Amino acid sequence: MLFSVLKNIKLNGSLEIIDSKNCIHKFGSNNPTVRIKFTNKSIEKKLFRNPGLYFGEGYMNKEIIIKKGSIEQLVDLVTSCYDDFIKHNKIYKYYEKFSSFFKTFQQLNEFVNSKKNVAHHYDLNEELYRLFLDKDMQYSCAYYHNQNIGLEQAQIDKKNHIINKLQISENMKVLDIGCGWGGMAIEIAKKTGANVKGITLSKNQMLTASKRAKEEGLSDRVKFQLQDYRNETDQYDRIVSVGMFEHVGVKYFKTFFKKTYDLLNDSGVFLLHTIGQRGVPTATSPWIRKYIFPGGYIPSLSDIIKDCEKLNINITDIEVLRLHYAHTLADWYNNVKKNKDKIIQMFDERFFRMWEFYLLASKYSFINMGNVVFQIQIAKNIQNLPLTRNYIYN
Repeated sequence: MLFSVLKNIKLNGSLEIIDSKNCIHKFGSNNPTVRIKFTNKSIEKKLFRNPGLYFGEGYMNKEIIIKKGSIEQLVDLVTSCYDDFIKHNKIYKYYEKFSSFFKTFQQLNEFVNSKKNVAHHYDLNEELYRLFLDKDMQYSCAYYHNQNIGLEQAQIDKKNHIINKLQISENMKVLDIGCGWGGMAIEIAKKTGANVKGITLSKNQMLTASKRAKEEGLSDRVKFQLQDYRNETDQYDRIVSVGMFEHVGVKYFKTFFKKTYDLLNDSGVFLLHTIGQRGVPTATSPWIRKYIFPGGYIPSLSDIIKDCEKLNINITDIEVLRLHYAHTLADWYNNVKKNKDKIIQMFDERFFRMWEFYLLASKYSFINMGNVVFQIQIAKNIQNLPLTRNYIYN
């Protein structure tokens, strides 16, 4: 059944599959050619039923072996024809619709679950992140003025771009929701003289961020706390949230926006930086949900706008970063490849293949599957920012 579907889809390349009986099946006609081998019969059935889960799992478990080409070429080939595959696979098409209908129940991020879901990913051995992220450990989309800019500079430019959008000045009170390892909060304090509070649900991140602030001599201006955003009660001049909204869960979007809006004072501004999907709302990839980000969800713009409309929130600017995250992920993946032996020693081979697949599937979701990054600016009052966007770039 899998092979009958593959015969009907348009491939941007050539795919050869050696099945478990060593028979060769060829699909597509253009270069480059990727050849893979299925090590058992069950992977063929599983890929037909649910490729969103079993493609990544099959690679992790060595049920899918690359014989010619690379895993990156295979992921590029598969993601570029994914929509066509769903169209010709009626069984999986209904599964996708069914999964989208129940996406709310896949992201039940109550207080206890939120902390558990965050720990699943962010409380891994911190040395892993040091091996592939920039020196500041920015684990979110960088900002590339052109493709020749390296990861370090692109992450600096990302932070500056966000700081400029927020128009932060000295002694302002700033809240960083989902502060990661503290890089954004520390940069805000250093560059503007503002007082920053960073909150996270990752104990490891909170401890590292606090240590970094102390080493920078900024403990009087930057504080970090293990805390859910829903428990915050203070008022702020500025709020920033980078790469955290994907973990909120669609059921809690209204709660999130109401809370952040209520935390802003009358002259307050909020900048939300999140991965988004440019199409209609769909469920999170089952493989990503199972292995990488339990409780995670990539919002469409309509998911965000409809709740802001209901709450009468002033959205003052929306910027769509298209391929910036693809470039970021390419740099991360190159660093992971350079450190393959260290990562295998730290975990094992299966983990390395999981992480490799995660970064590549994410990269090509931006190139082939409609993912983007939204930067959405919200102001408590419409007069809180200049009339034009010149202040962001000057």
